[in-house]
Amino acid sequence: MACDRPKATNTIELEVTADLEELDMSSEPMQLPKELPEPIIDKSSRVAFLGYHQIITRGSPGEMRIMATKFRSQMQILKDAEIPVISFGDYMEWRDGTKEIPESCVIITIDDGYDDLVDVALPILREFEYPFTFYLYTNFLGGSGRTLNDEEVRALIEGGAELGSHSVSHDFLVRAKRKFGNENDYEDWLAKEIKGSKESLEKRFGVNVSSFAYPYGEYNEGLAKKIADAGYTSAVTVNGAKSGYETPLYELPRYIIHGNNDINWKAGTSFRGKGGLVEGQNLIGNRNKTAVNSGQIKVWPENGKEIIDRLPKILADVSAYEEIEPNSLKMKVSGFGDVPAVYDKDSGMISWAVKRKLRSTKYIVNLSFSEAGEKKRYFAAWSFLLDRNVFYLPDYQQRVRVERSERFNDLDD
Repeated sequence: MACDRPKATNTIELEVTADLEELDMSSEPMQLPKELPEPIIDKSSRVAFLGYHQIITRGSPGEMRIMATKFRSQMQILKDAEIPVISFGDYMEWRDGTKEIPESCVIITIDDGYDDLVDVALPILREFEYPFTFYLYTNFLGGSGRTLNDEEVRALIEGGAELGSHSVSHDFLVRAKRKFGNENDYEDWLAKEIKGSKESLEKRFGVNVSSFAYPYGEYNEGLAKKIADAGYTSAVTVNGAKSGYETPLYELPRYIIHGNNDINWKAGTSFRGKGGLVEGQNLIGNRNKTAVNSGQIKVWPENGKEIIDRLPKILADVSAYEEIEPNSLKMKVSGFGDVPAVYDKDSGMISWAVKRKLRSTKYIVNLSFSEAGEKKRYFAAWSFLLDRNVFYLPDYQQRVRVERSERFNDLDD
């Protein structure tokens, strides 16, 4: 006897215990939030306002007069060094939190309203496609000889230049108070110089004039408040410093560029370890295989590198150049001034050994030289940092020996 087996079947019956919901497969647009999040703005940028006056083609340069050839050279240097030039409007949008700007950049301003702005400066600025702001004082506008006329001002504005006010008379706005017998007369005069110049320029040229340049850079807290009350959104001084996100908008510093020396130019174009640019393109480039071929040089300590050696040897590999004229060699190190750097023709190495212990946390090196038989000067600038805390560790000397042994490897990479 055998047990009965269930009969085979080809079908499986499923008991559906609940009704399935019908899926809605129709497409619907994504619902975006009603309020978009505010853009994240990098607030660490540093901006240098460069101030010019006359750009001339003849005569002698001076503090307020720069030769056109030198002006153009400076614009070329900015381009070669890859320092962006932005407009004043870009800066203000950044301050409003609505626009990003480069980490390091410059703004070009030109004061007073000399006609060389159109005849000489404008073609150069157009060549490099650099925006700029120009400040006029109305008593000078349309005068005889050297001044801009209305047609030229309109041409500048149509070309993208931004117009600012430099007062009516270009007088000292604070100390001029001594000229008036009573407070009311001075206040009336001051209102014309500030608000009157703004209204006059706006009516004359049909643009918004939102920035003011203090004549001779003279201002105080009370004057800055009057500038704001008159409807300006910014004012520039002649105090040489970089502007950041928190810089007071009615005390924006400028580096006034002189035609007879490079002090302010050098300071204004020095950004976070990039030395000031004077005679030409900074030879400090990226560490890559084409650096030597492009005329760039390698240095130790590297640009921006932090070291621990308080008695380091500063090195520059200039072997990309056939031969350096020893008498042309100049090296300056912050805190030391001019130092007696030595050039080794066989190795192509320039060196200087620090003789007293470094004490600061940051140092800037400026190097210039000429090739033998040539007049052209080459310029290099870089900075390095010092970690002073390691000096007090028990293995400091061992670490220094390692660092010194590695510096030549860094140059050979």
